[in-house]
Amino acid sequence: MPQNDDPDTLLAAQSEIQNLKDIIVALREKLEKSHLQAEKATQEVIANYQGQVRQMHETAQALRDSLDELNHEKNRVAQEIVATNRDEIIQLTRTTQALREELDNLNLDKNEVIQKMLQESRKEAKELQDTAQALRDELDEIKYRHDGKIKDIEHAANLNCRQLQATIAVLRGKLDINHGK
Repeated sequence: MPQNDDPDTLLAAQSEIQNLKDIIVALREKLEKSHLQAEKATQEVIANYQGQVRQMHETAQALRDSLDELNHEKNRVAQEIVATNRDEIIQLTRTTQALREELDNLNLDKNEVIQKMLQESRKEAKELQDTAQALRDELDEIKYRHDGKIKDIEHAANLNCRQLQATIAVLRGKLDINHGK
C-alpha cells in the first residue's frame, strides 16, 4: 500500500476509522440489548410456563384432595347405611320376637302368623338391602364421574404443557434467527 502523508487524507482516514469504531460500538450495544431482551423474553416464557405447571399441580392436588374427601364421605355413608341396616335388622328381630311371644300368649295359629311376619320381615330386609345396594351403586357412579373428570383435567394439562413447549421452541427458533444462529 503506498504511503500518502497528505494531512487531508490522513484526517479523512482517521475520521473514517472513528466512524467505523462508533458503528461497531453501536452495533455491539444493539446486539447486547437484543440479547438481553431475548433472554428476558425467554425467562418470562419459562416463568409463565412454571407458573402454569405449578397451577396445574395445585389443581391436580385439589382434585385429589376432593376425591379423597369424596371417598371418605362415601365410606362414611356406607358405614352409616350398614349400621342403620344392622340396627333395623335388630329392631325387626326384636319385633318378630315380641310378636311370637304375643301369639304364643293368645294361643292363635302361631305358625301361620309367624310365617307371615317372617315373610314381611324378610321382604323389608330385602327392600333395605336393595336400598343399600342402590346407594352403593350411586356412590360408585359418583366416584366414576370424578375419576373421569380428573383424567380429562390431566389430559388438558398435558396438552397445555405440549403447546407451551412448542411455543417456547418457536420463540427460541425466532430468537436464533434474529441473532443469526
